[in-house]
Amino acid sequence: MFKKAKPFFIYTETPTHVGSGSELGYVDLPIQREKHSNYPKIEASGLKGSFRSVFNSDSKLKDKVKYIFGPENGDDHAGGLGFLDGRILLFPIKSVKGIFGWVTCPYVISRFKEEMSLCEGVNLEELDGIETIKPYSIVENSNLKLEDNNVVILEEYSFKVQKDDKLKKFSEWLSDIIFPKLQNSSGDVYRIFREKMQKDIVVLSDDDFRDFTDMSTEVITRTKINAKNGTVEDGALFNEEYIPENTVFYSLALASALFVDEKEKESIKEIDKTDEDFILDYFFRGIEKYDIIQIGGNATIGKGIVRIVTPEGGNDNA
Repeated sequence: MFKKAKPFFIYTETPTHVGSGSELGYVDLPIQREKHSNYPKIEASGLKGSFRSVFNSDSKLKDKVKYIFGPENGDDHAGGLGFLDGRILLFPIKSVKGIFGWVTCPYVISRFKEEMSLCEGVNLEELDGIETIKPYSIVENSNLKLEDNNVVILEEYSFKVQKDDKLKKFSEWLSDIIFPKLQNSSGDVYRIFREKMQKDIVVLSDDDFRDFTDMSTEVITRTKINAKNGTVEDGALFNEEYIPENTVFYSLALASALFVDEKEKESIKEIDKTDEDFILDYFFRGIEKYDIIQIGGNATIGKGIVRIVTPEGGNDNA
């Protein structure tokens, strides 16, 4: 049984293919989707495998991987760390004004608030009232609105929108998490994207959001070239579906007990720390060090690069 949960966010830096296998539809290799809503998702098993691979590659983290993620031989004992599926929160859509905006819907943000209530360390006051945000809401000074009227055009569809102060508060809170204030020699690394997210989130209806996440993913046609004659091999043409870059997911890290005897526990953790606190501290220290990871297929062509951030506001490695 899980005893404590903490959230983290997944921001796609490049198009990401977390596949569900082959299908007979027009997309040969589709992405993973929720069965009941058809919204894109990232299976918890894929998240866990990606994190495990990263932690295994670090000599200072590797020795505790079998206790946190579970041993290679699953019959020995279970791991103490679990995950929820990566759930969609914001989906990018091209716009006539402002290049693109992020869309979400009442169902998604209500579910988000409900699941944040399961976690420690989340200030729910910042999320107060987000479940009451109505469809077709926008921040007052949005870059997406056409001049002199309250209309946004996303893809080829126009929507009459109204301002919502609760959306403004939520957008400011979320943008500070996804794009923390980090400085390097060039200045504030994420300033432009942080300011954009503060203004350019649109809440659509649940049905409109479902349609956009169904029809506005990236579908890329790929082929294989015969090395001898330089032509396309027969039957080697296929297409793959990708979650676009700039998409925001979230998940929960779920900590239970360490499934080893007390003597072995004493050798791997501090005596004054509970099992669940030790597990979560280990995991979140690791992702602060490795906030950029690869998830899904086609790593060799730059796909699936994602950034992991927490409500505490990212890491110090920029």
